[in-house]
Amino acid sequence: VYPLPNAGVPTSLSVCSTDAAQSMFALLAGAQAGGAWSGPSPVVGGNYNPATMNPGVYTYTVNGTAPCPNATATVTVSESAPPDAGLDASITLCSTTAPVVMVTQLGGAPDGTGTWTAPGGGASSGGFDPAVDPAGVYTYTVTGTSPCPNDVATLNITVNLAPIAGTPGAITLCSTDAPASLFAQLGGTPDAGGTWSGPSAVVGGMIDPAVMSAGVYTYTVIGAAPCVNASSTVTVTINAPPTAGSDGAIT
Repeated sequence: VYPLPNAGVPTSLSVCSTDAAQSMFALLAGAQAGGAWSGPSPVVGGNYNPATMNPGVYTYTVNGTAPCPNATATVTVSESAPPDAGLDASITLCSTTAPVVMVTQLGGAPDGTGTWTAPGGGASSGGFDPAVDPAGVYTYTVTGTSPCPNDVATLNITVNLAPIAGTPGAITLCSTDAPASLFAQLGGTPDAGGTWSGPSAVVGGMIDPAVMSAGVYTYTVIGAAPCVNASSTVTVTINAPPTAGSDGAIT
């Protein structure tokens, strides 16, 4: 009397395409060793390797000694592709830059199905407006299909403030007037620390009508890239004092 061969109990295996090789034989409960495998790809050592093999139904056969029939069992393999959140990246924007779509700023080829988390842990729409949104590290998460884990990428955003040179102004002086501040003639709230250029060299941001020329003086504030420089002007008019002549006498 010959014993019936035992190929184990049919089962299934779910893998991620990036997983290491796994034993299909170990999944067949009670299976005898020494059987043969058949399926979509050649099987080596009873293992399934997602890197080199195709998913599908793999059959394990243990030959029986006549008159016992052969025994078979199957392992049905399903394989999921891992999610792709792209590569970490860093960008610098100006506070006046138009809003950007953050996923387009990541490296690689990220899936467009993920979700964004803001620096404080709250949800983000995936659009970043440098005028109102906080700078920091934004996290992009793409959910994986089991058993593939989620994939995560980060976008570190720096926002530089746009320089402010104020609004144009004007001043009219007499050539005998004391020096006046050009900066004080600018409208708005210009940033300090800019430089002046114009018909005469400007020292200390002052216009001295006794020694300097009238004309348009330009105030420039340097912007931190990618912000461009900002400039504004003060138009200076210098009038000559009237001359009444010198005292005289007549008899």
